[in-house]
Amino acid sequence: MIFIGGIHGVGKSFFCDKVKSELSIFTYSSSELIAERKKVYFSSDKLIPDIDDNQRHLLSAINALNSIGKQYLLDGHFCLLNAEGQVTRIPEGTFYNLHPDAIILLTEKPEVIAERRMQRDRINYKLDEIGKFQDEEITYATEVANILGKPIWISLGSNDQNKALDFIRVNFGEAE
Repeated sequence: MIFIGGIHGVGKSFFCDKVKSELSIFTYSSSELIAERKKVYFSSDKLIPDIDDNQRHLLSAINALNSIGKQYLLDGHFCLLNAEGQVTRIPEGTFYNLHPDAIILLTEKPEVIAERRMQRDRINYKLDEIGKFQDEEITYATEVANILGKPIWISLGSNDQNKALDFIRVNFGEAE
């Protein structure tokens, strides 16, 4: 499994759809797997009151996926906004238990993310808040990759998608 991280609105779903189309690799969304297990859905404000409980549901879903034995991408987050709107790191143990083979972190200009969030969720976010959130996501993703000893590739925006596809090919053994 390759973990695809990034903050809300960075383009994880769009990227995973591209991978699915071009490389025929299964893709899953952490939030959808959690929602399916919990039988609840997340609000558009993306404030998460029960981050730790959600990770238990995610790991349960991943264990079921891993029993199938196929390679896949999992899109999710290294950090979330808790119920008070504070940037909160996902527990490190979650990533130990996920056992990703590699990590891709998608990033984008805060202006682009803000526009996407406004169009999708009708919520206006301050650019400095998006920047701080994304900076913490980058810092923590790098720390997790180092702790796990896994390769990480960090995008510099949507123009890097072909490089990300190459990274996936190499890490799933499909490089020419």
